[in-house]
Amino acid sequence: MKRVLLAALKHEVNTFVPGVASLDEFRKRILLEGPAVFSPARGSGQEIDGVLDVARAAGIEVIPVLAAHAGASRPVADAAFAYLRDRVITAAQKHRAHIDGVILCLHGAMATESLEDPEGELVAAVRDVVGPRTPIAISYDMHCHMTEQKRLAADAIVGYHTHPHVDFADTGARAMRILARALRGEVQPVIAQRKIRMIASAEKHNTGRPPMGDIFQGIADIGAEPGILAATIFLTQPWMDVAELGWSTVVVADGDMRLAQSRADDLARMAWERRKEFLVEKTPIADAVRAAVASGNKPFILADSADAVTGGAYGDGNVLLRELLIMQFQGSALLTLTDPEAAAACHAAGVGSTLTLPVGGKLTPSFYRPLTVTGIIERVSDGRYVCTLPPSPIDVGRSAVLVIGGIRLAISERPAPTIDQEFYRHLDLDPRDSTLVQVKSPGGFRAIYGPFAAGIFEIDTAGPTMSDLTRLPFRKVRRPLWPFDPDLTTPW
Repeated sequence: MKRVLLAALKHEVNTFVPGVASLDEFRKRILLEGPAVFSPARGSGQEIDGVLDVARAAGIEVIPVLAAHAGASRPVADAAFAYLRDRVITAAQKHRAHIDGVILCLHGAMATESLEDPEGELVAAVRDVVGPRTPIAISYDMHCHMTEQKRLAADAIVGYHTHPHVDFADTGARAMRILARALRGEVQPVIAQRKIRMIASAEKHNTGRPPMGDIFQGIADIGAEPGILAATIFLTQPWMDVAELGWSTVVVADGDMRLAQSRADDLARMAWERRKEFLVEKTPIADAVRAAVASGNKPFILADSADAVTGGAYGDGNVLLRELLIMQFQGSALLTLTDPEAAAACHAAGVGSTLTLPVGGKLTPSFYRPLTVTGIIERVSDGRYVCTLPPSPIDVGRSAVLVIGGIRLAISERPAPTIDQEFYRHLDLDPRDSTLVQVKSPGGFRAIYGPFAAGIFEIDTAGPTMSDLTRLPFRKVRRPLWPFDPDLTTPW
């Protein structure tokens, strides 16, 4: 029986938010080692499940090492990354003589206090341990920061093919299928990459419609060609200030590097030719609110993408709340806000109490400032629930609902993702019942909210995940890079 070493490590950095993510950020979300990696505590429907399905069918034993997930946030502490890296490397050293391959399920857009490409260093370190003949397959998030270090250390690389991301298990299965075939001697995978001198915010990354849908049709066509094992495009977490920032196309071929590079270049040109279609026009908040109220329908989704928790922001932006109060909004609205102090105050006061307190603007002072409000505490929670994208447990700390007129403000101690409804729903709030629903996401929310939304407005706000990247203080990126250099005419 063939044996394969498995580890999963997920974190997406935003270098424009203050602070450092400690190992506790992983412990509060997911940090499992050894056989516990296969336990229900990890959640379900993720890359590991796809890996296991293929491995079982192929008669391959999987040796679990680590499953660590901290979502998106500030740079990871060097010590925290060292702990996680050393667990993987130690296991590789222990099992080196008994394994035939390695499979890693990574995000790809982590950064630490001192490292711009820690996952690349992790893969390179694993390669040093297992040697050049042991195949390594890796699955990455679509927003992976692809680097030459990552490419050179792997034998096969695959990425998500959906945005909003729903193909977690399928991505793991695709990576494991290539690895299984390599172990049987059926294929000899080689990887080609093309780094493109462009970057774009995530609002138009949706793979179900143009312009991204056209590119993924091209990916499907290339993937179906004889000799091609995998093809994808990595759209790169855009809110990380690193030297190698930029989109990448990656193609894996069976032994034919010229074919792989040719197809990677074809995909890169396709993306480059559509670059201006990825620019985003936002709707002023007042215009969006008036249009939603005038329609008489509900719910209207207000996408506050500049404060996207899933893009690494703290979620403490209160711009929409401030505007609704200025407008003397009388309808129904669900809003979300990260504020540890306000959450603690609500829990201390208790349900039914009336509080006057400053909310928001405390964690990202470069973009927001606190706003004093008066409201009634309708509900409190411990903040523990299960996300649906991906299906996994989450703990956002003490949470509460503060009612301010027709506005229900869902406050959490730690950032709560709103790409699904579960943060609202665990507080007994149903997005379908409100005229306005705030989601702090640039696009991932559409898989859940899109089918029942009366309309969606991408509202014009500022913050650490804003769509106009040229307004953020990038310092390390290599120029020229579009759209910072709008007259750039050559893609690489």
